[in-house]
Amino acid sequence: MKIRRIAVIGLLLISLAVVLLAPSLTGVSSVEDARYLGRSLGIISALPPLLAVVLAFITKDVILSLLAGFASGVGLLASLEGVGPAEAFSRGCMSILNTVSDPDNCAVILLCLVIGGMVEVIRQSGGFEALARALTKKIDTPRKANLVGELLGVIVFFDDYANALIVGPVMRPVTDKLKISREKLSYLVDSTSAPVTGIAVVSSWVAVEVSVIEEGFAAAGLNLSGYSMFLRSIPYCFYCIFCLVFILESSLMKLEFGPMLQAEIRARGGQPLRPGSIVEEDLFSGRPENGDKHLARILTAIFPIVLLCVTAFLSFYIKGRAEAVAAGSISPDAPFSLETLAIALGSADTIFLVMAASVLGSIAAVVLGCVFRLFSLKDAIQTWVKGASSLVSTVILLVLAWSLSDMVERLGTVYYVVDLITVNVPYWLVPSLIFVTSCCISFAAGSYGCMFIVMPMAVPIALAVMSEAGIPIDGLYLPACAAAVLSGGIFGDHCSPITDCTILSSMGSGCENMDHVRTQMPYALTTAAVSVLCGTLPAGLGVSAWISLPVGFAILAIIMYVFGKNPEKEYLKNRKILQGM
Repeated sequence: MKIRRIAVIGLLLISLAVVLLAPSLTGVSSVEDARYLGRSLGIISALPPLLAVVLAFITKDVILSLLAGFASGVGLLASLEGVGPAEAFSRGCMSILNTVSDPDNCAVILLCLVIGGMVEVIRQSGGFEALARALTKKIDTPRKANLVGELLGVIVFFDDYANALIVGPVMRPVTDKLKISREKLSYLVDSTSAPVTGIAVVSSWVAVEVSVIEEGFAAAGLNLSGYSMFLRSIPYCFYCIFCLVFILESSLMKLEFGPMLQAEIRARGGQPLRPGSIVEEDLFSGRPENGDKHLARILTAIFPIVLLCVTAFLSFYIKGRAEAVAAGSISPDAPFSLETLAIALGSADTIFLVMAASVLGSIAAVVLGCVFRLFSLKDAIQTWVKGASSLVSTVILLVLAWSLSDMVERLGTVYYVVDLITVNVPYWLVPSLIFVTSCCISFAAGSYGCMFIVMPMAVPIALAVMSEAGIPIDGLYLPACAAAVLSGGIFGDHCSPITDCTILSSMGSGCENMDHVRTQMPYALTTAAVSVLCGTLPAGLGVSAWISLPVGFAILAIIMYVFGKNPEKEYLKNRKILQGM
Protein backbone atom coordinates (compact mmCIF):
# COMPACT_ATOMS: atom_id res chain seq x y z
CA MET A 1 0.00 0.00 0.00
CA LYS A 2 2.88 2.38 0.89
CA ILE A 3 4.64 1.65 -2.42
CA ARG A 4 1.41 2.30 -4.30
CA ARG A 5 0.98 5.66 -2.53
CA ILE A 6 4.57 6.65 -3.35
CA ALA A 7 4.03 5.68 -7.02
CA VAL A 8 0.89 7.81 -7.25
CA ILE A 9 2.57 10.84 -5.65
CA GLY A 10 5.59 10.40 -7.93
CA LEU A 11 3.41 10.24 -11.05
CA LEU A 12 1.52 13.36 -10.06
CA LEU A 13 4.72 15.29 -9.31
CA ILE A 14 6.28 14.26 -12.64
CA SER A 15 3.10 15.28 -14.46
CA LEU A 16 3.08 18.65 -12.70
CA ALA A 17 6.71 19.23 -13.66
CA VAL A 18 6.01 18.38 -17.31
CA VAL A 19 3.00 20.72 -17.37
CA LEU A 20 4.99 23.63 -15.92
CA LEU A 21 8.03 23.07 -18.16
CA ALA A 22 6.08 22.35 -21.38
CA PRO A 23 6.44 25.88 -22.87
CA SER A 24 10.23 25.89 -22.51
CA LEU A 25 10.56 22.27 -23.65
CA THR A 26 8.50 22.59 -26.83
CA GLY A 27 8.55 26.21 -27.98
CA VAL A 28 4.87 25.98 -29.04
CA SER A 29 3.60 29.20 -30.61
CA SER A 30 -0.05 28.29 -31.14
CA VAL A 31 -2.63 26.08 -29.41
CA GLU A 32 -5.40 26.58 -31.93
CA ASP A 33 -4.29 24.01 -34.52
CA ALA A 34 -4.52 20.53 -32.96
CA ARG A 35 -2.40 18.96 -35.73
CA TYR A 36 0.43 21.48 -35.17
CA LEU A 37 0.10 21.24 -31.38
CA GLY A 38 0.29 17.43 -31.32
CA ARG A 39 3.35 17.33 -33.56
CA SER A 40 5.08 20.13 -31.58
CA LEU A 41 4.39 18.64 -28.15
CA GLY A 42 5.25 15.08 -29.17
CA ILE A 43 5.03 12.60 -26.29
CA ILE A 44 3.94 15.41 -23.94
CA SER A 45 0.58 15.56 -25.78
CA ALA A 46 -0.09 12.01 -24.57
CA LEU A 47 0.44 12.93 -20.89
CA PRO A 48 -3.28 13.32 -19.89
CA PRO A 49 -4.54 9.94 -21.19
CA LEU A 50 -1.37 8.12 -20.06
CA LEU A 51 -1.68 9.59 -16.57
CA ALA A 52 -5.36 8.60 -16.38
CA VAL A 53 -4.78 5.01 -17.53
CA VAL A 54 -1.71 4.40 -15.34
CA LEU A 55 -3.40 5.87 -12.26
CA ALA A 56 -6.50 3.77 -12.94
CA PHE A 57 -4.46 0.58 -12.81
CA ILE A 58 -2.44 1.67 -9.76
CA THR A 59 -5.24 3.12 -7.63
CA LYS A 60 -8.26 1.26 -9.12
CA ASP A 61 -10.09 4.59 -8.63
CA VAL A 62 -11.34 5.57 -12.09
CA ILE A 63 -12.94 8.87 -11.03
CA LEU A 64 -9.70 10.08 -9.43
CA SER A 65 -7.70 8.89 -12.46
CA LEU A 66 -9.95 10.60 -14.99
CA LEU A 67 -9.95 13.79 -12.93
CA ALA A 68 -6.14 13.77 -12.73
CA GLY A 69 -5.83 13.18 -16.49
CA PHE A 70 -8.31 15.93 -17.27
CA ALA A 71 -6.66 18.37 -14.86
CA SER A 72 -3.25 17.71 -16.42
CA GLY A 73 -4.71 18.46 -19.87
CA VAL A 74 -6.25 21.72 -18.62
CA GLY A 75 -2.99 22.66 -16.91
CA LEU A 76 -0.94 21.83 -19.99
CA LEU A 77 -3.06 24.04 -22.25
CA ALA A 78 -3.07 26.82 -19.66
CA SER A 79 0.72 26.62 -19.31
CA LEU A 80 1.19 26.83 -23.08
CA GLU A 81 -1.11 29.85 -23.26
CA GLY A 82 0.53 31.54 -20.26
CA VAL A 83 -2.65 31.92 -18.18
CA GLY A 84 -2.81 31.75 -14.39
CA PRO A 85 -4.35 29.11 -12.09
CA ALA A 86 -7.66 30.97 -11.70
CA GLU A 87 -8.16 31.24 -15.46
CA ALA A 88 -7.12 27.61 -15.92
CA PHE A 89 -9.68 26.50 -13.32
CA SER A 90 -12.36 28.58 -15.03
CA ARG A 91 -11.52 27.04 -18.42
CA GLY A 92 -11.61 23.55 -16.95
CA CYS A 93 -15.07 24.11 -15.51
CA MET A 94 -16.24 25.56 -18.83
CA SER A 95 -14.88 22.52 -20.67
CA ILE A 96 -16.89 20.18 -18.42
CA LEU A 97 -19.97 22.37 -18.88
CA ASN A 98 -19.59 22.23 -22.66
CA THR A 99 -19.24 18.46 -22.46
CA VAL A 100 -22.39 18.06 -20.38
CA SER A 101 -24.38 20.46 -22.58
CA ASP A 102 -23.61 18.57 -25.78
CA PRO A 103 -26.99 17.17 -26.96
CA ASP A 104 -25.65 13.65 -27.61
CA ASN A 105 -23.92 13.50 -24.24
CA CYS A 106 -27.08 14.78 -22.53
CA ALA A 107 -29.07 12.02 -24.23
CA VAL A 108 -26.61 9.38 -22.99
CA ILE A 109 -26.80 10.76 -19.43
CA LEU A 110 -30.60 10.69 -19.53
CA LEU A 111 -30.45 7.19 -21.06
CA CYS A 112 -28.40 5.94 -18.11
CA LEU A 113 -30.77 7.49 -15.57
CA VAL A 114 -33.90 6.21 -17.33
CA ILE A 115 -32.48 2.69 -17.73
CA GLY A 116 -31.44 2.73 -14.07
CA GLY A 117 -34.96 3.70 -13.04
CA MET A 118 -36.55 1.03 -15.26
CA VAL A 119 -34.20 -1.67 -13.98
CA GLU A 120 -34.94 -0.81 -10.37
CA VAL A 121 -38.73 -0.86 -10.97
CA ILE A 122 -38.45 -4.30 -12.60
CA ARG A 123 -36.21 -5.53 -9.77
CA GLN A 124 -38.62 -4.22 -7.13
CA SER A 125 -41.49 -6.04 -8.84
CA GLY A 126 -39.57 -9.31 -8.50
CA GLY A 127 -39.43 -9.52 -12.29
CA PHE A 128 -35.72 -10.32 -12.64
CA GLU A 129 -35.88 -12.93 -9.89
CA ALA A 130 -38.94 -14.58 -11.46
CA LEU A 131 -37.27 -14.50 -14.88
CA ALA A 132 -34.10 -16.00 -13.41
CA ARG A 133 -36.09 -18.85 -11.84
CA ALA A 134 -37.82 -19.54 -15.11
CA LEU A 135 -34.60 -19.40 -17.12
CA THR A 136 -32.54 -21.52 -14.73
CA LYS A 137 -34.94 -24.41 -15.29
CA LYS A 138 -33.52 -24.56 -18.82
CA ILE A 139 -30.26 -22.66 -18.36
CA ASP A 140 -28.91 -24.80 -15.56
CA THR A 141 -25.13 -24.67 -16.13
CA PRO A 142 -22.56 -21.87 -16.38
CA ARG A 143 -21.81 -22.94 -19.96
CA LYS A 144 -25.45 -22.47 -21.03
CA ALA A 145 -25.66 -19.14 -19.21
CA ASN A 146 -22.54 -17.84 -20.97
CA LEU A 147 -23.88 -18.96 -24.36
CA VAL A 148 -27.27 -17.35 -23.75
CA GLY A 149 -25.57 -14.13 -22.61
CA GLU A 150 -23.55 -14.01 -25.81
CA LEU A 151 -26.68 -14.75 -27.87
CA LEU A 152 -28.58 -11.89 -26.21
CA GLY A 153 -25.64 -9.59 -26.92
CA VAL A 154 -25.79 -10.50 -30.60
CA ILE A 155 -29.58 -10.07 -30.72
CA VAL A 156 -29.38 -6.51 -29.33
CA PHE A 157 -27.14 -5.57 -32.25
CA PHE A 158 -28.53 -2.17 -33.18
CA ASP A 159 -26.88 -0.03 -30.47
CA ASP A 160 -23.92 -0.60 -28.15
CA TYR A 161 -25.31 1.52 -25.30
CA ALA A 162 -28.65 -0.29 -25.36
CA ASN A 163 -26.78 -3.60 -25.48
CA ALA A 164 -24.62 -2.80 -22.44
CA LEU A 165 -27.55 -1.52 -20.39
CA ILE A 166 -30.02 -4.30 -21.27
CA VAL A 167 -28.10 -7.59 -21.40
CA GLY A 168 -26.37 -7.09 -18.04
CA PRO A 169 -29.50 -6.55 -15.89
CA VAL A 170 -31.36 -9.38 -17.68
CA MET A 171 -28.59 -11.95 -17.21
CA ARG A 172 -27.34 -10.84 -13.79
CA PRO A 173 -29.81 -12.83 -11.63
CA VAL A 174 -29.20 -15.92 -13.79
CA THR A 175 -25.42 -15.73 -13.62
CA ASP A 176 -25.53 -15.04 -9.87
CA LYS A 177 -27.65 -18.15 -9.29
CA LEU A 178 -25.29 -20.26 -11.39
CA LYS A 179 -22.23 -18.86 -9.60
CA ILE A 180 -20.73 -16.96 -12.51
CA SER A 181 -18.61 -13.95 -11.60
CA ARG A 182 -19.74 -10.41 -12.33
CA GLU A 183 -16.40 -9.95 -14.08
CA LYS A 184 -17.27 -12.70 -16.57
CA LEU A 185 -20.72 -11.23 -17.16
CA SER A 186 -19.16 -7.80 -17.76
CA TYR A 187 -16.79 -9.39 -20.26
CA LEU A 188 -19.68 -11.05 -22.09
CA VAL A 189 -21.62 -7.79 -22.22
CA ASP A 190 -18.66 -5.64 -23.29
CA SER A 191 -17.54 -8.13 -25.95
CA THR A 192 -20.97 -8.24 -27.56
CA SER A 193 -21.77 -4.52 -27.51
CA ALA A 194 -19.32 -2.44 -29.53
CA PRO A 195 -17.81 -5.47 -31.41
CA VAL A 196 -21.28 -6.58 -32.60
CA THR A 197 -22.65 -3.10 -33.29
CA GLY A 198 -19.44 -2.16 -35.11
CA ILE A 199 -19.76 -4.91 -37.75
CA ALA A 200 -23.57 -5.15 -37.98
CA VAL A 201 -24.73 -4.20 -41.50
CA VAL A 202 -27.42 -2.03 -39.91
CA SER A 203 -26.81 -0.34 -36.57
CA SER A 204 -26.40 3.04 -34.90
CA TRP A 205 -22.69 2.88 -35.78
CA VAL A 206 -23.05 2.37 -39.54
CA ALA A 207 -23.59 6.05 -40.33
CA VAL A 208 -20.44 7.04 -38.46
CA GLU A 209 -18.37 4.28 -40.06
CA VAL A 210 -19.63 5.03 -43.57
CA SER A 211 -19.13 8.79 -43.12
CA VAL A 212 -15.50 8.47 -41.96
CA ILE A 213 -14.73 6.11 -44.85
CA GLU A 214 -16.20 8.63 -47.29
CA GLU A 215 -14.15 11.39 -45.59
CA GLY A 216 -11.08 9.32 -46.33
CA PHE A 217 -12.12 8.93 -49.96
CA ALA A 218 -12.72 12.68 -50.22
CA ALA A 219 -9.28 13.40 -48.74
CA ALA A 220 -7.80 11.15 -51.43
CA GLY A 221 -9.87 12.77 -54.20
CA LEU A 222 -12.01 9.68 -54.88
CA ASN A 223 -15.78 9.40 -55.29
CA LEU A 224 -16.52 5.87 -54.06
CA SER A 225 -19.36 4.34 -52.04
CA GLY A 226 -18.57 4.39 -48.32
CA TYR A 227 -21.21 1.76 -47.55
CA SER A 228 -19.90 -0.60 -50.20
CA MET A 229 -16.40 -0.28 -48.74
CA PHE A 230 -17.80 -0.86 -45.23
CA LEU A 231 -19.44 -4.12 -46.36
CA ARG A 232 -16.19 -5.24 -48.00
CA SER A 233 -14.26 -4.41 -44.82
CA ILE A 234 -16.43 -6.49 -42.43
CA PRO A 235 -14.55 -9.81 -42.94
CA TYR A 236 -11.30 -7.92 -42.19
CA CYS A 237 -12.56 -6.53 -38.85
CA PHE A 238 -10.57 -9.31 -37.22
CA TYR A 239 -10.64 -7.97 -33.67
CA CYS A 240 -14.46 -7.75 -33.56
CA ILE A 241 -14.91 -11.24 -35.03
CA PHE A 242 -12.22 -12.83 -32.87
CA CYS A 243 -13.76 -11.27 -29.73
CA LEU A 244 -17.04 -13.06 -30.40
CA VAL A 245 -15.31 -16.34 -31.27
CA PHE A 246 -13.04 -16.23 -28.21
CA ILE A 247 -16.07 -15.88 -25.91
CA LEU A 248 -17.75 -18.80 -27.68
CA GLU A 249 -14.66 -21.00 -27.39
CA SER A 250 -14.20 -20.18 -23.72
CA SER A 251 -17.84 -21.04 -23.00
CA LEU A 252 -17.85 -24.29 -24.99
CA MET A 253 -14.51 -25.46 -23.57
CA LYS A 254 -15.42 -24.32 -20.02
CA LEU A 255 -11.93 -22.85 -19.62
CA GLU A 256 -10.59 -19.53 -18.30
CA PHE A 257 -7.13 -18.11 -17.62
CA GLY A 258 -5.47 -15.20 -15.85
CA PRO A 259 -7.44 -12.94 -13.47
CA MET A 260 -10.73 -14.14 -15.02
CA LEU A 261 -9.97 -17.67 -13.82
CA GLN A 262 -9.43 -16.41 -10.27
CA ALA A 263 -12.71 -14.46 -10.41
CA GLU A 264 -14.58 -17.55 -11.64
CA ILE A 265 -13.06 -19.74 -8.91
CA ARG A 266 -14.20 -17.18 -6.33
CA ALA A 267 -17.70 -17.14 -7.87
CA ARG A 268 -17.96 -20.95 -7.71
CA GLY A 269 -17.50 -20.54 -3.98
CA GLY A 270 -20.63 -18.38 -3.83
CA GLN A 271 -19.09 -14.90 -4.31
CA PRO A 272 -20.05 -13.56 -7.77
CA LEU A 273 -18.94 -10.07 -6.70
CA ARG A 274 -15.46 -9.42 -5.31
CA PRO A 275 -15.65 -8.70 -1.56
CA GLY A 276 -15.06 -5.02 -0.93
CA SER A 277 -16.26 -3.94 -4.38
CA ILE A 278 -17.70 -0.43 -4.46
CA VAL A 279 -21.02 -1.36 -6.10
CA GLU A 280 -24.58 -0.44 -5.19
CA GLU A 281 -25.42 -4.04 -4.48
CA ASP A 282 -28.98 -3.20 -3.49
CA LEU A 283 -29.63 -2.18 -7.08
CA PHE A 284 -27.98 -5.21 -8.61
CA SER A 285 -29.33 -8.00 -6.46
CA GLY A 286 -32.62 -9.62 -7.26
CA ARG A 287 -35.53 -9.16 -4.88
CA PRO A 288 -36.76 -12.53 -3.61
CA GLU A 289 -40.31 -13.15 -4.77
CA ASN A 290 -42.92 -14.87 -2.64
CA GLY A 291 -44.02 -17.23 -5.42
CA ASP A 292 -47.36 -15.61 -6.24
CA LYS A 293 -48.08 -13.81 -9.52
CA HIS A 294 -45.08 -15.53 -11.11
CA LEU A 295 -46.22 -14.97 -14.71
CA ALA A 296 -47.15 -11.37 -13.98
CA ARG A 297 -43.65 -10.72 -12.62
CA ILE A 298 -42.02 -12.33 -15.67
CA LEU A 299 -44.19 -10.23 -17.99
CA THR A 300 -43.23 -7.10 -16.04
CA ALA A 301 -39.58 -7.94 -16.69
CA ILE A 302 -39.79 -9.00 -20.33
CA PHE A 303 -42.35 -6.64 -21.88
CA PRO A 304 -40.62 -3.29 -21.06
CA ILE A 305 -37.29 -4.55 -22.44
CA VAL A 306 -38.83 -6.00 -25.63
CA LEU A 307 -40.83 -2.79 -26.06
CA LEU A 308 -37.63 -0.75 -25.68
CA CYS A 309 -35.75 -2.75 -28.32
CA VAL A 310 -38.60 -2.92 -30.86
CA THR A 311 -39.52 0.75 -30.43
CA ALA A 312 -35.90 1.87 -30.75
CA PHE A 313 -35.27 -0.13 -33.93
CA LEU A 314 -38.53 0.89 -35.62
CA SER A 315 -38.05 4.54 -34.70
CA PHE A 316 -34.51 4.36 -36.10
CA TYR A 317 -35.93 3.34 -39.46
CA ILE A 318 -39.06 5.50 -39.57
CA LYS A 319 -37.43 8.69 -38.29
CA GLY A 320 -34.17 8.05 -40.11
CA ARG A 321 -35.89 7.35 -43.43
CA ALA A 322 -37.86 10.59 -43.13
CA GLU A 323 -34.64 12.52 -42.41
CA ALA A 324 -32.83 10.81 -45.30
CA VAL A 325 -35.65 11.58 -47.75
CA ALA A 326 -35.72 15.22 -46.61
CA ALA A 327 -31.95 15.48 -47.07
CA GLY A 328 -32.11 13.84 -50.50
CA SER A 329 -29.97 10.87 -49.42
CA ILE A 330 -32.60 8.42 -50.63
CA SER A 331 -35.63 8.76 -52.85
CA PRO A 332 -39.15 8.53 -51.30
CA ASP A 333 -39.85 5.45 -53.44
CA ALA A 334 -36.43 3.82 -52.91
CA PRO A 335 -36.65 0.02 -52.73
CA PHE A 336 -36.08 -1.70 -49.42
CA SER A 337 -32.47 -2.92 -49.28
CA LEU A 338 -29.64 -3.22 -46.80
CA GLU A 339 -28.05 -0.02 -48.07
CA THR A 340 -31.36 1.88 -47.90
CA LEU A 341 -31.91 0.53 -44.39
CA ALA A 342 -28.38 1.51 -43.39
CA ILE A 343 -28.81 5.04 -44.75
CA ALA A 344 -32.14 5.36 -42.94
CA LEU A 345 -30.70 4.18 -39.62
CA GLY A 346 -27.64 6.34 -40.12
CA SER A 347 -29.74 9.46 -40.62
CA ALA A 348 -31.61 9.04 -37.33
CA ASP A 349 -30.65 10.60 -34.02
CA THR A 350 -30.11 7.14 -32.54
CA ILE A 351 -28.97 8.15 -29.05
CA PHE A 352 -32.05 10.33 -28.54
CA LEU A 353 -34.36 7.64 -29.92
CA VAL A 354 -32.90 4.96 -27.63
CA MET A 355 -33.41 7.34 -24.72
CA ALA A 356 -37.02 7.97 -25.78
CA ALA A 357 -37.62 4.22 -26.16
CA SER A 358 -36.18 3.74 -22.65
CA VAL A 359 -38.68 6.25 -21.27
CA LEU A 360 -41.46 4.21 -22.90
CA GLY A 361 -39.99 1.05 -21.36
CA SER A 362 -39.95 2.70 -17.92
CA ILE A 363 -43.59 3.75 -18.29
CA ALA A 364 -44.53 0.20 -19.32
CA ALA A 365 -42.74 -1.27 -16.27
CA VAL A 366 -44.55 1.13 -13.92
CA VAL A 367 -47.97 0.55 -15.55
CA LEU A 368 -47.64 -3.24 -15.57
CA GLY A 369 -46.48 -3.30 -11.95
CA CYS A 370 -49.48 -1.21 -10.92
CA VAL A 371 -51.96 -3.20 -13.05
CA PHE A 372 -50.74 -6.50 -11.60
CA ARG A 373 -50.75 -4.91 -8.12
CA LEU A 374 -47.08 -5.62 -7.50
CA PHE A 375 -46.69 -2.13 -6.04
CA SER A 376 -48.56 1.18 -5.82
CA LEU A 377 -47.99 4.09 -8.20
CA LYS A 378 -46.38 6.11 -5.41
CA ASP A 379 -43.99 3.25 -4.60
CA ALA A 380 -43.20 2.79 -8.30
CA ILE A 381 -42.23 6.45 -8.76
CA GLN A 382 -40.08 6.42 -5.61
CA THR A 383 -38.43 3.21 -6.81
CA TRP A 384 -37.75 4.68 -10.24
CA VAL A 385 -36.12 7.75 -8.67
CA LYS A 386 -34.02 5.51 -6.44
CA GLY A 387 -32.81 3.52 -9.46
CA ALA A 388 -31.98 6.65 -11.44
CA SER A 389 -30.12 8.27 -8.54
CA SER A 390 -28.00 5.13 -8.02
CA LEU A 391 -26.32 5.80 -11.37
CA VAL A 392 -25.03 9.26 -10.51
CA SER A 393 -21.51 7.85 -10.09
CA THR A 394 -21.73 6.34 -13.59
CA VAL A 395 -22.79 9.71 -14.99
CA ILE A 396 -19.80 11.36 -13.30
CA LEU A 397 -17.49 8.76 -14.86
CA LEU A 398 -18.96 9.38 -18.31
CA VAL A 399 -18.68 13.17 -18.02
CA LEU A 400 -15.04 12.95 -16.94
CA ALA A 401 -14.26 10.42 -19.69
CA TRP A 402 -15.80 12.69 -22.34
CA SER A 403 -13.99 15.74 -20.94
CA LEU A 404 -10.65 13.89 -21.05
CA SER A 405 -11.36 12.78 -24.61
CA ASP A 406 -11.99 16.42 -25.55
CA MET A 407 -8.62 17.37 -24.02
CA VAL A 408 -6.89 14.63 -26.01
CA GLU A 409 -8.49 15.95 -29.20
CA ARG A 410 -7.47 19.57 -28.47
CA LEU A 411 -3.88 18.55 -27.69
CA GLY A 412 -3.58 16.75 -31.04
CA THR A 413 -2.34 13.52 -29.46
CA VAL A 414 -3.79 11.52 -32.34
CA TYR A 415 -1.64 13.27 -34.95
CA TYR A 416 1.52 12.60 -32.96
CA VAL A 417 0.70 8.89 -32.63
CA VAL A 418 -0.20 8.53 -36.32
CA ASP A 419 3.04 10.20 -37.42
CA LEU A 420 5.05 8.12 -34.96
CA ILE A 421 3.80 4.77 -36.17
CA THR A 422 3.09 5.14 -39.90
CA VAL A 423 6.24 6.84 -41.22
CA ASN A 424 8.51 4.95 -43.65
CA VAL A 425 7.13 1.43 -43.29
CA PRO A 426 6.83 -1.40 -45.87
CA TYR A 427 3.44 -1.76 -47.57
CA TRP A 428 2.62 -5.13 -46.01
CA LEU A 429 3.03 -3.68 -42.51
CA VAL A 430 0.71 -0.68 -43.02
CA PRO A 431 -2.64 -2.41 -42.12
CA SER A 432 -1.10 -3.76 -38.90
CA LEU A 433 0.35 -0.39 -37.93
CA ILE A 434 -2.95 1.34 -38.68
CA PHE A 435 -4.67 -1.19 -36.40
CA VAL A 436 -2.12 -0.72 -33.59
CA THR A 437 -2.32 3.06 -33.98
CA SER A 438 -6.12 2.96 -33.78
CA CYS A 439 -5.92 0.71 -30.70
CA CYS A 440 -3.64 3.20 -28.93
CA ILE A 441 -5.74 6.21 -29.85
CA SER A 442 -9.11 4.64 -29.02
CA PHE A 443 -7.73 3.43 -25.69
CA ALA A 444 -7.23 7.07 -24.75
CA ALA A 445 -9.90 8.90 -26.72
CA GLY A 446 -12.67 6.37 -27.50
CA SER A 447 -13.75 4.78 -30.76
CA TYR A 448 -15.54 7.72 -32.38
CA GLY A 449 -12.64 10.12 -31.85
CA CYS A 450 -10.30 7.52 -33.28
CA MET A 451 -12.38 6.84 -36.38
CA PHE A 452 -13.11 10.50 -37.15
CA ILE A 453 -9.43 11.44 -37.04
CA VAL A 454 -7.57 8.33 -38.19
CA MET A 455 -9.77 7.19 -41.12
CA PRO A 456 -9.32 10.42 -43.19
CA MET A 457 -5.57 9.84 -42.79
CA ALA A 458 -5.54 6.07 -43.19
CA VAL A 459 -7.31 5.96 -46.57
CA PRO A 460 -4.92 8.40 -48.33
CA ILE A 461 -1.95 6.60 -46.74
CA ALA A 462 -3.27 3.25 -47.97
CA LEU A 463 -3.92 4.60 -51.47
CA ALA A 464 -0.45 6.15 -51.67
CA VAL A 465 1.12 2.85 -50.59
CA MET A 466 -1.04 0.95 -53.10
CA SER A 467 0.03 3.28 -55.92
CA GLU A 468 3.72 2.90 -55.05
CA ALA A 469 3.51 -0.89 -54.67
CA GLY A 470 1.26 -1.41 -57.71
CA ILE A 471 -1.63 -2.87 -55.69
CA PRO A 472 -5.01 -2.75 -57.55
CA ILE A 473 -7.68 -0.57 -55.95
CA ASP A 474 -10.35 -3.28 -56.26
CA GLY A 475 -8.32 -5.75 -54.18
CA LEU A 476 -8.45 -6.52 -50.48
CA TYR A 477 -5.76 -4.07 -49.35
CA LEU A 478 -7.98 -0.99 -49.01
CA PRO A 479 -10.83 -2.83 -47.18
CA ALA A 480 -8.20 -4.29 -44.83
CA CYS A 481 -6.85 -0.81 -44.03
CA ALA A 482 -10.36 0.58 -43.46
CA ALA A 483 -11.21 -2.40 -41.24
CA ALA A 484 -8.00 -1.85 -39.27
CA VAL A 485 -9.28 1.60 -38.24
CA LEU A 486 -12.79 0.35 -37.44
CA SER A 487 -11.75 -2.69 -35.39
CA GLY A 488 -8.78 -0.89 -33.79
CA GLY A 489 -11.17 1.86 -32.70
CA ILE A 490 -13.38 -0.76 -31.07
CA PHE A 491 -10.43 -2.26 -29.15
CA GLY A 492 -10.04 0.84 -27.00
CA ASP A 493 -13.78 1.27 -26.59
CA HIS A 494 -13.91 -2.36 -25.53
CA CYS A 495 -11.21 -2.52 -22.87
CA SER A 496 -10.03 0.93 -21.78
CA PRO A 497 -11.06 1.87 -18.21
CA ILE A 498 -11.78 5.44 -19.33
CA THR A 499 -14.16 4.84 -22.27
CA ASP A 500 -17.96 4.95 -22.11
CA CYS A 501 -18.70 1.39 -23.30
CA THR A 502 -16.43 -0.12 -20.65
CA ILE A 503 -18.02 2.03 -17.96
CA LEU A 504 -21.57 1.17 -19.04
CA SER A 505 -20.83 -2.56 -19.41
CA SER A 506 -19.44 -2.81 -15.89
CA MET A 507 -22.30 -0.74 -14.50
CA GLY A 508 -24.96 -2.79 -16.28
CA SER A 509 -23.41 -6.00 -14.96
CA GLY A 510 -23.06 -4.76 -11.40
CA CYS A 511 -19.27 -5.01 -11.43
CA GLU A 512 -16.66 -2.52 -10.30
CA ASN A 513 -15.09 -0.90 -13.36
CA MET A 514 -11.45 -1.76 -12.62
CA ASP A 515 -12.36 -5.36 -11.71
CA HIS A 516 -13.93 -5.62 -15.15
CA VAL A 517 -10.90 -4.06 -16.89
CA ARG A 518 -8.35 -6.10 -14.93
CA THR A 519 -9.97 -9.44 -15.79
CA GLN A 520 -10.88 -8.54 -19.36
CA MET A 521 -7.52 -7.06 -20.40
CA PRO A 522 -5.61 -10.36 -20.91
CA TYR A 523 -8.43 -11.63 -23.14
CA ALA A 524 -8.58 -8.37 -25.11
CA LEU A 525 -4.79 -8.25 -25.59
CA THR A 526 -4.73 -11.90 -26.65
CA THR A 527 -7.46 -11.25 -29.20
CA ALA A 528 -5.68 -8.13 -30.47
CA ALA A 529 -2.37 -10.02 -30.84
CA VAL A 530 -4.04 -12.81 -32.82
CA SER A 531 -5.80 -10.16 -34.92
CA VAL A 532 -2.38 -8.84 -35.97
CA LEU A 533 -0.56 -12.16 -36.41
CA CYS A 534 -3.37 -14.03 -38.14
CA GLY A 535 -5.31 -11.10 -39.61
CA THR A 536 -3.79 -7.76 -40.53
CA LEU A 537 -0.28 -9.05 -41.31
CA PRO A 538 -1.53 -11.72 -43.78
CA ALA A 539 -4.02 -9.19 -45.22
CA GLY A 540 -1.11 -6.82 -45.90
CA LEU A 541 0.52 -9.62 -47.89
CA GLY A 542 -2.67 -10.23 -49.89
CA VAL A 543 -4.07 -13.21 -47.97
CA SER A 544 -7.89 -13.38 -48.04
CA ALA A 545 -9.83 -12.99 -44.78
CA TRP A 546 -11.57 -16.29 -45.50
CA ILE A 547 -8.21 -18.01 -45.01
CA SER A 548 -7.07 -15.88 -42.06
CA LEU A 549 -10.29 -16.21 -40.04
CA PRO A 550 -10.28 -20.04 -39.62
CA VAL A 551 -6.57 -19.92 -38.76
CA GLY A 552 -7.26 -17.27 -36.11
CA PHE A 553 -10.15 -19.31 -34.69
CA ALA A 554 -7.85 -22.32 -34.34
CA ILE A 555 -5.04 -20.29 -32.72
CA LEU A 556 -7.45 -18.79 -30.16
CA ALA A 557 -8.79 -22.26 -29.33
CA ILE A 558 -5.23 -23.57 -28.87
CA ILE A 559 -4.36 -20.64 -26.58
CA MET A 560 -7.43 -21.28 -24.46
CA TYR A 561 -6.72 -25.03 -24.34
CA VAL A 562 -3.05 -24.58 -23.36
CA PHE A 563 -3.41 -21.80 -20.81
CA GLY A 564 -7.02 -22.23 -19.67
CA LYS A 565 -8.28 -24.19 -16.69
CA ASN A 566 -11.74 -25.30 -15.62
CA PRO A 567 -12.94 -23.00 -12.78
CA GLU A 568 -15.20 -25.70 -11.32
CA LYS A 569 -12.35 -28.22 -11.08
CA GLU A 570 -9.97 -25.61 -9.71
CA TYR A 571 -12.48 -24.60 -7.04
CA LEU A 572 -13.03 -28.21 -5.96
CA LYS A 573 -9.27 -28.80 -5.92
CA ASN A 574 -8.65 -25.72 -3.76
CA ARG A 575 -11.48 -26.69 -1.40
CA LYS A 576 -10.01 -30.17 -0.91
CA ILE A 577 -6.61 -28.66 -0.17
CA LEU A 578 -8.12 -26.28 2.40
CA GLN A 579 -10.13 -29.09 4.02
CA GLY A 580 -6.99 -31.20 4.30
CA MET A 581 -5.04 -28.49 6.13
